[in-house]
Amino acid sequence: MKGKLLVIDAMNGSIVKNINLPLMNHNSIYSPNGNEIWVPQMDEMISKVLVYDATSNALLNTINVGMMAAELTFSSDGTKAYVANGDDDTITIINTSTKAIITELPVGDNPVGAWTGSNNKMYVDNEDGQTISVIDVATNSVDETITLGFMPGIASYNGPKNELWVSDPMAGKVHYWTWDAGMNMWMHGSSFNTGAGAHAIAFTTDDNTAYVTNQTANTVSVVNTTNHSVTKTINVGRKPNGIVIKM
Repeated sequence: MKGKLLVIDAMNGSIVKNINLPLMNHNSIYSPNGNEIWVPQMDEMISKVLVYDATSNALLNTINVGMMAAELTFSSDGTKAYVANGDDDTITIINTSTKAIITELPVGDNPVGAWTGSNNKMYVDNEDGQTISVIDVATNSVDETITLGFMPGIASYNGPKNELWVSDPMAGKVHYWTWDAGMNMWMHGSSFNTGAGAHAIAFTTDDNTAYVTNQTANTVSVVNTTNHSVTKTINVGRKPNGIVIKM
């Protein structure tokens, strides 16, 4: 299946550029400095990452990664890119400046994405393995593997409260873990119901409110992060996936 990269004007919704891609892409993402657009290409053999100039839309780099590359994300400091290779259970870590591969790190079964934490960590949701792999950005190593007991939708880190939230689509809820400094590990706190197909989680800048998309329920849950309670449920369109908070 072929893919497509659309560059859209955020003010009026018009299509600025329409680029046909050789293979299906899981996502497309601007580099942290805004100068480039990075696009993973899903292939059963050797997947690739295409790097485009964000101004001219010229192809700058092609980087070989693992099998069936899914989500591509960046570290909070923008120095490293992370590609989840679903079919070979690895994360490819790339130097964003040189485009050189730093390492291919083994994680859990069927990783979908490495989600950025403000604490210099990346949180990998391994769907078939039902685990979260915690990657240390500085050392390029897995610090901890969190056993979930359910297939994760996404993992999201709440910095001020030092909590790790993981959506549970099948049960329609969100679980959260708290950091135990004495044990030096994440400990399961509790969970709360949101809606069927709970998926994406986004926190406001003060981290006091979270928004959770519920794909099967066609809703978004507004959550008070202090007491972990749903304060409002918003009906939206069919199968809401990601969510971005306008600053």
